[in-house]
Amino acid sequence: MTPAELTPDEERQIRELLQALDVVPEWLTLTSGLQPRLVPGSDLAYDDGRAHPYEVSYAAWAAMLAAVSHVACLRDSLFRWTGPDRVDAKIHTHGPFSLVRGALENASRVVWMLEPNDSDERLLRRLELEWKESGAQDAMRQLMGSPVKSKPDRLEELVDLLPPTTTDPDEIKLKQKAIKANPGYATIVEAAGKYLRSGSSPPKLIWQACSALAHGDYRGTLSYSNREVLAEQSPGIMLALITANVLLLTRGTQLAIETMQVAWRLYNRRAS
Repeated sequence: MTPAELTPDEERQIRELLQALDVVPEWLTLTSGLQPRLVPGSDLAYDDGRAHPYEVSYAAWAAMLAAVSHVACLRDSLFRWTGPDRVDAKIHTHGPFSLVRGALENASRVVWMLEPNDSDERLLRRLELEWKESGAQDAMRQLMGSPVKSKPDRLEELVDLLPPTTTDPDEIKLKQKAIKANPGYATIVEAAGKYLRSGSSPPKLIWQACSALAHGDYRGTLSYSNREVLAEQSPGIMLALITANVLLLTRGTQLAIETMQVAWRLYNRRAS
């Protein structure tokens, strides 16, 4: 999109987008070294002791690294500094929304993992993610012809980490069901969105729109991109110019960054 093609609203939105991404250098500095050491006696130190070898803090820190990587890549792909007071912007129709989606998913995962005040719930959520991720990795290993741990053995290992919660004789089955709950990103993004300020765009709505564009969905492209009808080729068939939805990109980026700010606060609180 060249400057001549931008509307005044889009120019303002791009400035807002650039301003929102000003936080990226600070985050890159914070994540450039080793994971910060946990304060003994902190929530995360306690959680890690219970969850070993599936530490909660490691999983949260890995998600934060991924979120920062996505927003940093977004910034670098969108903007190019060509002078002290000049920044050129290049907005693609689909690619940036993949990065926004990745940033929002990872930041939301941190919030979802760390927001419960109950350590048992934080432990359960970490084990739910482990079950989901290990299943996906096992599928890859099978495609490569590599040996994998049996699902019953893996599930038993995770169940043993959960504390007794009931006198029900079928307690193990209940724990197995809880670990296999497999929360999707729609649930995770929606749960994290409850911790954002009330004026934010609905996180699940933004996530779904970005996902449709990331996947190149035909209906999603028509619905969530800017569209200008140029001509009617035949009844019901239109020739249209599709350009990037600058407003969606700006709002999605702001939402991902706000979610990441909540994630930082939660991580620092649980680690100290």
